[in-house]
This record gives sequence, structure tokens and C-alpha cells, in this order.
Amino acid sequence: METSAFAFEKTLKNKTKKDILADKLVGMILDGLLRDGDVMPSERDLAQLFGVSRETVRGAMSLVSGYGLISVSHGAKTRVCASDKALEAYRRQHGFDEGHAVNRHDVDSVFESRIVVEAAIARKAAMNIDDDGLMRLERLLEAQAAMFDSPVPFQLSDQNFHKLISEYAHNEILAGYSEELYAYGLNVRRQVMIEPGAIERSYREHCHILEALQRRDPDAAERAMLAHLDSVYRTTRAKLGQDQGQ
Repeated sequence: METSAFAFEKTLKNKTKKDILADKLVGMILDGLLRDGDVMPSERDLAQLFGVSRETVRGAMSLVSGYGLISVSHGAKTRVCASDKALEAYRRQHGFDEGHAVNRHDVDSVFESRIVVEAAIARKAAMNIDDDGLMRLERLLEAQAAMFDSPVPFQLSDQNFHKLISEYAHNEILAGYSEELYAYGLNVRRQVMIEPGAIERSYREHCHILEALQRRDPDAAERAMLAHLDSVYRTTRAKLGQDQGQ
């Protein structure tokens, strides 16, 4: 059985895993999940996170480097190049509209939508998830337990955690909405994640979600997901309030 992060992707004939991973990394940069100056995780960590070979990671990184969005050099750490100038040049070259559509909505509307979508996803995932899916989630959480002081790797893993659960809802429309809504305010979430205890709190909430999925209990899975979203909403709202008060 295919176990990579691409297992549920509909790959176009002219798109390789390298191309898809490059698109994912670019999307993370445009959405603010990866920010200017961030040190990219190692090839090994990215390969493990996305379930692909290191060769695929190298190819994807080369593509993104060619777009001018990361700096790759021998003997130095690979860093994200997401200055306003670099982002503007990429968007102009590739015909992107400025900003992400979801980020133009207010925080309350976005999280009201996430509650509806991800509650449904959690319920369906609890009924559909198989042993392979549970094992993949367990591996993600094992890695997250060592990321309490590493916001960038944790957020990449966090995105994969939510995406994997959405895949087991077996509903492409719900999964698509979930991915779009997740992108809201990622720059704010980065600020939240550097606060003491924030990553560990999210990790513990993820553990509760996994426990409910392991029991194949739709009600418990929904409750655990809603508790997690409430925590994400409250901390995002508080950070936005702090920033606006400055």
C-alpha cells in the first residue's frame, strides 16, 4: 500500500513527485508557514515528513531554489528567501494574485468554517481510518514530541497531521476546504508557536485526537478535534489582539 504523503493526490501525467513537493513547499512559503530567513529542515527530515526519497527532496529543493524562494549552498544551511521583493518577483513571474484568499477573511468566519468542516472530517476519519493511517499518525506524533523547541518543523508536521486525517474522511471536497482554511493566518500561528508551552499544548491535543481515532469513536474524535480548534482559535485571537494593540 502507498504510504507517502502523496497517496491520495491525483497526480497529473506531467507532474512528478518532485514537482508536487516543490509546489507544496512554494505554497508553504506563500502562505507564511515558511518565512524569510527560516532554516529549512534537513533532506532526511523532509523525506521522512513527506514520505518520499531524499532524491525527490533534492529535486524539489532545486526547483524552489530556481524560483528564488530558497537559498541552497554547499556547507551552509538552506534558508527560505521570502522577502517582499522575492515574493513579488515570484508572483509576477507565475501570475499569482497578491495574498491568499482565505487570509482576506476575518478570524471568526474562518474558524466557524473550520469547526463545521473539521468536525465532519474527524467523524468520518474515525469510521474510515485503517491501521496504516493510524501508524502514520503515530509516527508524526513521535516526531512532534521532539519538536517542542522547533516551530518550523512542528508546523510542517502539524499541517501533515491535519491533512492526513482529512484524507481518511474520503471526501475530496471536505479535504480541499480543510487545506484552504488551514492556510489562514499562518504568519500569526508562527508567532503563537514560539511562545513557551505552545507547541507542547498542540502536541497534547493531537494525542487526544489520535486516541479517539484509535478507538474508531466518531463522537470522541469530533470532541477532541473541536477542543483543539478552540485552543487554536483562542490563541490566534489573543495574538491578533496583541498585534493590533501595538
